[in-house]
Amino acid sequence: MIRVAFVDQIGRAPGGAEQTLAAFLRHAPTDIEPIVVLFEDGGFADRVRALGVPVEIITIPYSIGSATRERPQLSAAFQIPPVAFALARTLRRRSVELVYTNTMKAHFVGAPAARLAGIPCIMHFHDIVAGVGLRALRSVAKFGTRERIACSQAVADAIGLGKTTVIYAPIELEDYAALPDREDARRGLGFPDATPVVAIIGRINRWKGHERFLRIAARVSAEVPSRFAIVGAPVFRGADFVPELHKLVDELELTSCVSFIPWVDDVRTVYAAIDVNVNCSFREPFGRTSVEAAAAGVPTICFDDSGAAETIVHGVTGLVVPAGDERSFAEAIIHYLRDAARRRANGTAARRASFRFDAKLIAAETADVIRRVAA
Repeated sequence: MIRVAFVDQIGRAPGGAEQTLAAFLRHAPTDIEPIVVLFEDGGFADRVRALGVPVEIITIPYSIGSATRERPQLSAAFQIPPVAFALARTLRRRSVELVYTNTMKAHFVGAPAARLAGIPCIMHFHDIVAGVGLRALRSVAKFGTRERIACSQAVADAIGLGKTTVIYAPIELEDYAALPDREDARRGLGFPDATPVVAIIGRINRWKGHERFLRIAARVSAEVPSRFAIVGAPVFRGADFVPELHKLVDELELTSCVSFIPWVDDVRTVYAAIDVNVNCSFREPFGRTSVEAAAAGVPTICFDDSGAAETIVHGVTGLVVPAGDERSFAEAIIHYLRDAARRRANGTAARRASFRFDAKLIAAETADVIRRVAA
């Protein structure tokens, strides 16, 4: 048995990194004994407990908790040592043999704690960072890790630390074996007719490119009858961005064709209802929705500077356009909306190709890294 402490900063609403962690815990092989260390309690912590995995809560100071990758705080750096010492004591008490850090703040606390406890550390990168944050992350990674994992080659290249194992984010393929009825799903989401629907799905944040999506929607709607959906909500930050998006809808005269849909309990309902999925992010690290959409038989369009592009075979399972080129993005959407046969064929191909993201396979790849480091 290898006793592994998985360290993550989120205890409330999970993001992509937490969904990846939960999938691994669900499918972890029997030779790995996990415990999870979180910096807050909440819904995600309860989800982990429901899997039968012990959870430890390590409280962090406000300066660490409020820092973001866009706005790192120097004061947070001075608060890290006492938290790292507290975590190191927990690791020793739990007889942990390996630390696996899963988010940015977890890297900065967990790697030094592992060093203090004298045990190896794996860092799993899910973010593309720049500037001071990137320099600090590289320093911590060089000092405190035995091996590194990235959720895409785009992330591995951006971090720039040499040999890094790329393991894509997983999905539970079995959940997509059967989708909700399309007509019921469309009625439930407020799409009353057969007009094709293009959606951007996920948390609302400035770097996710929702304002790009609306500008692209304006170009498309001028050419093809269509509807557009922003599905999600600001989870960690970005609440002030939502009124700006509503204002932009008004300015672009899109009120009649744009819908704001809050989080839905079963996201498969959304995929059952839409025709095209898009990712408009600024350098998206991975883009889980592109894989979910593929499993549901919906093609995705994204920019070529994103991790999402690595999940798409251009022209076969989706479409990839030059980074930041909103005109080309609009043309790609129009191409799909005018050619339903191609759209459906690409969706079918995407579903067939989605097997490589199956949670069981991804868990096995991750376990291999853990065993290699533990050995």
